[in-house]
Amino acid sequence: MSKTLKQVMKELPAQRRKPIEQRSADLIQEQLTLRQLRRDLNLTQDNMADFLEVKQGHISKIENRSDMLISTLRDYIEALGGELELVVRLPGRKPVKLDGI
Repeated sequence: MSKTLKQVMKELPAQRRKPIEQRSADLIQEQLTLRQLRRDLNLTQDNMADFLEVKQGHISKIENRSDMLISTLRDYIEALGGELELVVRLPGRKPVKLDGI
């Protein structure tokens, strides 16, 4: 009989379960969508539209795009109060932050 992940985690001692749950939370935080970032900051699409001086429908389109201009993404992130950094990771080299974009 197979077990669910919840069942397996429940059976682990708290000492073992805690670091697993923390790492899981860290990984989830690294993979948020624009929509999730906005919601985590308790902002609505209407709030974002006001910040960016566009209509709410435009915010919806931004959040559903998989491909967009870097300037659009930067504007969105700055409206959240953040800063966009682009980092290049190449094999055998240290990560490099791109400037001037």
